Amino acid sequence: MKETFYKGAAGNLSLHLVTISLAALATEATKVVTESLPIGTQITGVRIVNEALGADTKLTAQVVTHSGDSADLVEFDTASAGNSGVFIKPVYIGDEGPSDLVVKNTGTASASGEVVLQLEYRYKGY
Repeated sequence: MKETFYKGAAGNLSLHLVTISLAALATEATKVVTESLPIGTQITGVRIVNEALGADTKLTAQVVTHSGDSADLVEFDTASAGNSGVFIKPVYIGDEGPSDLVVKNTGTASASGEVVLQLEYRYKGY
């Protein structure tokens, strides 16, 4: 079941949550966790709650445009269970069109387990 990505009219600050089950996500492999974040979205932070995904695992949250250009938001060490949150320089989804929220395994081993990714954003408008 797909979740609705909320777009408030007043430039609100919101949190988009997605739970991901990873089954041996290979090194440098990616998984799309939310398709088509709308134009006008400004991402301001990323949080993670994760199980231990395996030794030497790291996940990078990315925004990828439909033309294939990617921007790394933040990298998390996921070798042990934990949680973390990072405020980032705002990333605006604009003229390049809707973008996908993607996780990439940037560690040196495959990653397996459950991850809750929380994307902090505000809908700024186009």
